[in-house]
Amino acid sequence: MPSATHERILDATLEVLTRFGITKLTLEDVASAAEMSRQTVYRYFGNKDELTRACLVREEERFLQTVLAATEGNDQLDLRVALERAFTVAIDQARAHPLLDRLLATEPHALLPLLLTGEGPVLSVVGPVIEQVLAHRLGHLSDRELHRVADATSRLLLSYAINPAEEPTEDVASSLADLIVHGIKTT
Repeated sequence: MPSATHERILDATLEVLTRFGITKLTLEDVASAAEMSRQTVYRYFGNKDELTRACLVREEERFLQTVLAATEGNDQLDLRVALERAFTVAIDQARAHPLLDRLLATEPHALLPLLLTGEGPVLSVVGPVIEQVLAHRLGHLSDRELHRVADATSRLLLSYAINPAEEPTEDVASSLADLIVHGIKTT
């Protein structure tokens, strides 16, 4: 479990990132916002990239906990309803997150690799969480097939999170859930 100092540094990092963005983030600004020395920040996080990544991972974990909570506690939910709930919460949260808004508006070049590469801190975590939502509802799939469906679903979800549709969230979530569960109807 992270220490109070660790969390204070990450809280300050989120504040500074939201205010200044990734490229203008300095450990000095983070230290000032956390009301501690720069050396303390360096002791916990060796450099700006490590600090930025840790902050984004923490925000992502919070985000995913909320998404999972929308589908947990009721294993009887059918797959479509579980996905619709997960998509609704995820899209609403993404639209309301001030850091995501700031970075998409001012520094998409810095944010997109973190979001969209399989080794990045986002897609590498979102996929397994989506896989968890799907796993007990799609027990008939092989591990490889389950992974493929979770990966495609994660990529689809991320695209709507970073580039929201003009439609209401509930309509988008319903359509996405239908697409994943029923596929594309050709007739």
